[in-house]
Amino acid sequence: MLGEVLRDEGYAAEAVETGSGVLDRLLDPSAERVDALFLDVWLPDLDGLTVLDRIRAAGLDLPVVVISGHANVETAVAAVKRGADDFLEKPLSLERVLVTLEKALERRALARERDALRQALERHQEEEPLLGDGPAMTRLKEEIRRAGASEARVLITGESGVGKELVARALHRASPRASGPFVEVNGAAIPDDLIESELFGHVKGSFTGATEDRKGKWEQADGGTLYLDEIGDMSPKVQAKILRAIQDGRITRVGGARTIATDVRIVAATNRDLPQMIAAGTFREDLYFRLAVVPLRVPTLAERPEDVPVLVRHFAARLARKRGRRPRAFTQEALDELSRRTYRGNVRELENLVERVLLMTEGPEVTVADLPPAGGVLSPAREEADLAPGQTLAEAREAFEKRVTLKALADSRGNVSRAAERLGLDRTTLHRKLRGWGVEAGRE
Repeated sequence: MLGEVLRDEGYAAEAVETGSGVLDRLLDPSAERVDALFLDVWLPDLDGLTVLDRIRAAGLDLPVVVISGHANVETAVAAVKRGADDFLEKPLSLERVLVTLEKALERRALARERDALRQALERHQEEEPLLGDGPAMTRLKEEIRRAGASEARVLITGESGVGKELVARALHRASPRASGPFVEVNGAAIPDDLIESELFGHVKGSFTGATEDRKGKWEQADGGTLYLDEIGDMSPKVQAKILRAIQDGRITRVGGARTIATDVRIVAATNRDLPQMIAAGTFREDLYFRLAVVPLRVPTLAERPEDVPVLVRHFAARLARKRGRRPRAFTQEALDELSRRTYRGNVRELENLVERVLLMTEGPEVTVADLPPAGGVLSPAREEADLAPGQTLAEAREAFEKRVTLKALADSRGNVSRAAERLGLDRTTLHRKLRGWGVEAGRE
């Protein structure tokens, strides 16, 4: 009856008699998308509110209007709390049905528009240009342009600090998926016992602390790009699940039984030697070939010294914007000196050096005399050499290491990557140390 009325009003409406039929229809990945659902509380096989629970647990966000012939305040409140957009009592009024449907569709359209605008704003704020016009960067930009236009999976390799994430974001912007989400997962920053849930999501009750159903990064990236950073640091178990998800195009949440279809482009990155890891048996060869359909290597800063001046000016201008000041210039002699230096930490080390020089010196411009000695680092504060009463040498060494590490993290304003660079560690090692001390890691 309701279906006929809606069809008369110009809507494409279909009627389903049972709760299981509703779920089968909505969860069928090959079926046409449903824009709204009128759901009766009383169904032959399943309670309508149970059907609503399963719809929301599956991550479906279509508007649902619950209908009941025995309505009361408790039922209406329960329906809204469980994810219903509205509640109607029988007998139904045609005018009320149409107004409710129009408002539900309008609210959902506004929510989707809001989410799209938020994502666009985040993408704009996060966009960092790939700077440099030398031969190495010109070649890389051309490779990004070609790879971006395809749907092929990309494996980005390069030393720490060269800008692999910037390349991944540039690939996303150059792709047909540019309007979709860009979602990052850092394999080195997430403990092994949480990485599977972070990637694939979980269902309520699947483990201690799983108080509600949660989408993983893979689902969040649907229609866009999933960036698997530090892929070489993921365990063999997680590697196997990533391989299966790539092969099947479907995932299963931790603790769940239902498979979920996804449309995701994978871009992975690592600073490790994956072929060597394959030979050692610590990385799956089949996953490597799945990921490295298009391999991209990001050059080190030593391979493009001609780009140092433009990078220095960019970092100086960005810091000035953050501080609300006019940017200070570097003299040509200072730029030449910076271009001659070597940077073990690549672009990230150069950025740290520029920021430190600008914060620690004064004057209208930065000269060679303002630059720290080549290879110089900030020295940690002098520590007491005496042991505390009852303290062993190992305990003193651990305490000293913790103080120096936490100071480097504080000096880096919580940025783990910068702190690791200052300490001469890779991010994986620093994350492991922080977890051992019970310290929550900061930004990457």
